[in-house]
Amino acid sequence: MASAKSKYSLNTKKPGKTKAFFICLGIATFLWLVHSLNRIYPYTFKIPVEFRNIPVNKRPMLELPEYISVDVKASGLKLALIQLNESKRNFIIDFNQLKTVNREQNYILSSSALNLNKRFRFEAQIKGISPDTLYFSEKTGYQKIVPVKVPLYVKCKEGYGYKRPVLQPAFLTIWGDTNIIEKIDTLYTQALSLNNLSQSTQAQLQLIKPNAEVHTTTNDVSVRLDVARLIQETVSIPVHSVKTLQNQQVRMFPSSVKVTFTSLQNAFSMADTLQFKAQINVEKVNPKTNKCPVFLGSAPKQITVLEIEPAEVEILILKN
Repeated sequence: MASAKSKYSLNTKKPGKTKAFFICLGIATFLWLVHSLNRIYPYTFKIPVEFRNIPVNKRPMLELPEYISVDVKASGLKLALIQLNESKRNFIIDFNQLKTVNREQNYILSSSALNLNKRFRFEAQIKGISPDTLYFSEKTGYQKIVPVKVPLYVKCKEGYGYKRPVLQPAFLTIWGDTNIIEKIDTLYTQALSLNNLSQSTQAQLQLIKPNAEVHTTTNDVSVRLDVARLIQETVSIPVHSVKTLQNQQVRMFPSSVKVTFTSLQNAFSMADTLQFKAQINVEKVNPKTNKCPVFLGSAPKQITVLEIEPAEVEILILKN
């Protein structure tokens, strides 16, 4: 019995020095971590930004920044959570929400206007923003408004078509040296190339400036293509002659032709067929066959002509 008791007492001895050391170390680390997470620290966040509603009647004295630096003070725990939840998307800065100073020339970046805590998703004390002011001056040089165009290389899936692209903005104010600006009548974006398209799409394209000294209010243009199924229609319309002399009468056989065309679904009304004008030019008559080719003098914009039947009509010219 004595040996059993002594064996039991050996198994229930206090932990050794090494084990006790690591236990104390773990407790100390835990207490240090709790203390650190509750302690207030300064930290600087670098946030990518995108500007909206840039004033069109002013020009920035310096290039608008791609990033802003935000100095904050918060507990270690909050800073850790902010870093974990930090979004990689651009932070939108709307000029319509910024306060102005110096005769409304310069714009102040304040924490209240930017609502940075919404970005961080946690309350933090904002100590400073850099840059804190965006400096503008009145535009100098010659100004004018020009249209924006997109080089399109689009092929739709069989049975589909697209409407005229919608650009935003469709026109831009440009300014700079008079000799440069006077030669510019259109601004172009990067080309948009799409294949096998069967649904509407939208893209953001970069503006191509013809000269580094040309200034614009934006460097990007939004392009929307509305895609729909194609329908096919055929209409019969009379043929008229052009360039007929006063003492001549032109008779045509047949006197009407059938025009087959395609249009986007819900983009064409049969009332638009009144815009079709089938014509012949008697000066183009083939003397061997007495026939003239038929052409369309006018047609609705939103259609694609597939066939004119017949392509030629026989004519008979009578003198009054």
